[in-house]
Amino acid sequence: MNKSLYFMFTAASFASLVCAPGRLAYGIVLIIEMNLLAVSASAFHSYMKKFYLGDLQDILTLAVIVSATILYRQIVILFSPVIALNLGFIMYMPAVSVFLLGNVFGKNPLPPLDFLMQSLKFSAFAFAFFLLRDILGYGTISFPVPWGIKEAYLFNSYSTSFLAFFASVPGSLLLTIFCMAGLLCVQYKMNIIEKSGEDDGDN
Repeated sequence: MNKSLYFMFTAASFASLVCAPGRLAYGIVLIIEMNLLAVSASAFHSYMKKFYLGDLQDILTLAVIVSATILYRQIVILFSPVIALNLGFIMYMPAVSVFLLGNVFGKNPLPPLDFLMQSLKFSAFAFAFFLLRDILGYGTISFPVPWGIKEAYLFNSYSTSFLAFFASVPGSLLLTIFCMAGLLCVQYKMNIIEKSGEDDGDN
């Protein structure tokens, strides 16, 4: 993963993860939305290149992003009004995420399949992030259901109430920094191993 993608991951985390409620159930809804927007926007933008529409192509792609976001929110409202109400304006954040807009409108936009793979990588990170917040903050694992969320209790959160900080917005911000630092360390170690392997191959 290159450095610019790390910045996109961080920006997308701040936009879509930090302000969201610290429940996996809400995270699943946002993750599905991000992948829906990634597929629809990237595929539409790539298809419209064939018609050489210039700036109109970008305007039409933005219209697709906005339309897909509104449509998805209406589906969530039909599925669970409680979830839609609790997420509120946060459901619009993936549409303006640097991760989405940078990959679609950047100087070197990714092909739809490559963008989908990057989106799935971010989805894995986001899923782990929400799962960790749910477990640490509430001692539960939650899932979206028509009446709101369904919780599976793992332990009594009252005995570890100090961990509830990670379910708050400041806690999620700190957790994001820790997660990104961990990813950078892992990538740094992998680069060292990869470089040493290339050096051995040259010898």
